[in-house]
Amino acid sequence: MSALPFWIAAIVYFAFVIGLGYWIWNKVKKDTAAHQLLDFWIASRQFPGWRMAISLTAGWLMLGWLGYGMSMIYMMGLSGVWILPLPWFILCFIIIWMVPYVRRLPAISLPEAIAKRFGSSTRTIIAIASIFVFTSWTGAELFMVGKLGAPFLKIPPAAVMVVIVIPIMIYTYFGGFRAVVLTDFIQFILMAGFIVVLGIVSYNAASGVITGNIIETLSGMETPYYGPGTMFGIFACGIAMPIILLVAYLPGWMIEQDLLLRIQGAKSLKEAKKGAWMMLLLISVFVIGIPTLIAFHALILFPPGVEGSAAVIGGDATGIISAIILGYFPVWGQVLMFIGLIAAQMSTVDTFANVIALPLTYDLAQPILWKKDSKESIAKKSRFMAVIAILFGLIYALNANSLMDVYILSSGVLTASIAIPTFSLFWKRVNGLGITLAAIFGFLGNVLFYIWEYRIVENSYQPAWLANTWLGYIIVGIVASIVGLVVGSLIGKPATAEQLNTVSPTALEGTEIFDISRSE
Repeated sequence: MSALPFWIAAIVYFAFVIGLGYWIWNKVKKDTAAHQLLDFWIASRQFPGWRMAISLTAGWLMLGWLGYGMSMIYMMGLSGVWILPLPWFILCFIIIWMVPYVRRLPAISLPEAIAKRFGSSTRTIIAIASIFVFTSWTGAELFMVGKLGAPFLKIPPAAVMVVIVIPIMIYTYFGGFRAVVLTDFIQFILMAGFIVVLGIVSYNAASGVITGNIIETLSGMETPYYGPGTMFGIFACGIAMPIILLVAYLPGWMIEQDLLLRIQGAKSLKEAKKGAWMMLLLISVFVIGIPTLIAFHALILFPPGVEGSAAVIGGDATGIISAIILGYFPVWGQVLMFIGLIAAQMSTVDTFANVIALPLTYDLAQPILWKKDSKESIAKKSRFMAVIAILFGLIYALNANSLMDVYILSSGVLTASIAIPTFSLFWKRVNGLGITLAAIFGFLGNVLFYIWEYRIVENSYQPAWLANTWLGYIIVGIVASIVGLVVGSLIGKPATAEQLNTVSPTALEGTEIFDISRSE
């Protein structure tokens, strides 16, 4: 099969999204520098709820995450839904509840909100932790697009990553967050069609290779991880793993900067709430429901233990998506699905890269290195820093060899080092020292015990119920963070009245609440 049709389709799509970014830049380049910065980071708070919902859904249609989630269902059967789909579903309801709390913060970035409440020294450490997490996630998504795109473009995965990154750099440089959200809208349409068609084709293909019912066929199959009789056992993985995963994942996912930016970028609290409800529907269908069904179809199409299955979908089963496209679509269908594939990855990479660029530029470079710079100078430098953020993710991806380390470890760091300090915004007893120790202890607890657990002792020191989850280090990280928070808050100076007043008792509207909106 020739790679030429895929190259032509990719180039046309790249030109289209670059053109969108350039169009946005032409619209805002004559505005004041203060407005340019506000638009670059949160699109001047002008988005209706439906745009917020579509952008969030597009950002969550991550083929790296979806590919990993499908592989876990393939390996674990129904209990694999605890790895990603069920936590995602629960998270949607939490987001609906937390929208008013996010709108109470007069800050664009999470580190900025924490600094206003706990002191400027906390801004740096939270920004660094955020950069670590989202550089990992950006790299993971690029790693996945390299793996999935290589069979179509007939070039090495590393070269695919570079090819995808170049247009993202260009339209992000021109349009910033507005370009991310606008391209998300286009990419969502492509991705939604991609997921629906993939689900239909995989179902028809699976139905065609068996004589009976799909559910009956699956119930008689073994799962690679747990053996016979476990395909539809929701707790085949045990009780400990789901509990620990929810504790580890949900707090961190609740305070992801890309989520907070979209909630803050909505026109009003009412629109943000509408967006959260619409997001629940879209994510339930396109991010959770259909991909889960595709993973079960893959068990029939590429049966575990059958010679050749691993060669098609990979030993870790992360190649399910590309295997279905290449195996069950005509050439023209493969081209269209390839566009959906790269749209999915570009929408995720640009979202995560924007989240890296925000703390890198707004929370580190601007307050530390660019204190005396004019807003015009900062606006120009911010665009270049957004490109550098994407490069960070590319460098990580080019050196990655596993998705598990990325998702599991970084999610633990996100919860322990960022989520726990963030929740403390609403607790009057916490101070800056408590936040600093929580972030440091949480990070070290996760990383050091991950190395200890996975590379040195291999769980030999844990009780069986915990060892079987391979997630003991997350518990250590969370406990360490809480200990740091409590100890630091007891021995440090209490928060001032001015700091306590930075969190509004009600939702804040308009753009004048943000420091960045003020002209020089």
